[in-house]
Amino acid sequence: MILLINPRTSKPSEFRTQYFREPNLGLLYLAAILELHDIPVDILDLEQFIDLNESELENLIKERIIGYRIFGITALTNTFHLALNIARIIKNYKENFVILGGPHVSFMYKDILEHDKKTENLIDFICIGEAEISFLELVKILTAQISDNKHLSNFETQLRSVKGLAFINSKEKLIVTQSVTTLDLNKLPLPARYKLSQENYYYSVANVIVNRGCPNQCSFCSRQNLFKKTRIRSIESILREIRDIQSFQTYNQINFYDNININRNFFKDFCRMFIKNKITIPWGCELRVDTISSEEADLLKKAGCQLVATGIESANKTVLKRNFKFQDPERVRTGITNLKKYGIAIQAYFVLGLPSETEQSFYQTVEYIKSLPLDKNDELNYFIATPYPGSRLWDEKERFEIKIFENNFIKYDCEHLIFETKELKKDKLEKLYISAKQIEKKEDNLINNTLKW
Repeated sequence: MILLINPRTSKPSEFRTQYFREPNLGLLYLAAILELHDIPVDILDLEQFIDLNESELENLIKERIIGYRIFGITALTNTFHLALNIARIIKNYKENFVILGGPHVSFMYKDILEHDKKTENLIDFICIGEAEISFLELVKILTAQISDNKHLSNFETQLRSVKGLAFINSKEKLIVTQSVTTLDLNKLPLPARYKLSQENYYYSVANVIVNRGCPNQCSFCSRQNLFKKTRIRSIESILREIRDIQSFQTYNQINFYDNININRNFFKDFCRMFIKNKITIPWGCELRVDTISSEEADLLKKAGCQLVATGIESANKTVLKRNFKFQDPERVRTGITNLKKYGIAIQAYFVLGLPSETEQSFYQTVEYIKSLPLDKNDELNYFIATPYPGSRLWDEKERFEIKIFENNFIKYDCEHLIFETKELKKDKLEKLYISAKQIEKKEDNLINNTLKW
């Protein structure tokens, strides 16, 4: 009766590469929760049909939605339009319920629901924030409504009791219920990877969440606003998930998110878990490198870590401080040096166009990049600053003195210019961004410090 849908969001260039990873883990958790309560659920992951053109994909959706009445669709900011396209197809069939979830709708639910009510009436409910409990409770109410063949207005009192829910009621009034309760991550079932189809394409890279929330306050990130409290899973819980992933015999790599060294004691226990249990599957992770000592880099290597992804953003301390990224570029360099000493690959992220960025600070960062001890196994990604809904850049535009000139959310992908600052106007940002993207091209030999500027 219930179908969870992940839109196809990967670029063709990312298919069958290290970037092509499992879908949104939120759907896998929701499926596991429903299964635990004996509620039939399936997953349609459109990423697994990357070879289909748009027409073929639409026909696939039409075929696969038959027999279901309740649909959950996840949406990021730049993929929200894809979720709406799927909702349109679903709503061509009468009496289907469409529920949206994900970070974008969690912050934009008011605008989305009010606009939808005036236009297409595609969305019935939005689950705000962590939806493992709210989605389950909502599904139970909707299932009862379908079984009893009663109008949904008869269930409004029950709907109001579901925390973290937004909807337009029968009187065309926006209803937003109480905030969702903070979840105990260790009580969640393992993500239902067995629900992913094996008929067209199966994943070889698994994603594992080790925590939710973040103690940092980076201006460009919405994570700390989406998850109000930082929580870290137990080592036992993570080990169970690793064992589960290994049992599929299709995965050859695991990526752990987000920032696994928020807590240093956890970080060390996490690494020792691999050594103690003789886990040999290759893995990578995201972490802050400015605190990584030589001993910790050695521990990572012994644990089997092959790749560390880290956000460096800028080499200019004024830019970093203005955007609440409190790390010292020299300590970052030391951390990278320690990791490279043990042969661990680095994926370094930089951001152009943050408030207080100037042409001078950009070239300061370029020179800093050239000085890092990177080699051919490492990668650099230069993104354009993007004010995602829920981030401080979005919520505090005036404070950061930014002017947003791009309102098309499709372009909110860290690859399109969205705003300008008092220091850098659009035309200058465009020129600097062209220069910034060159450092990602291996043929430019940046790693060997031969890139010409």
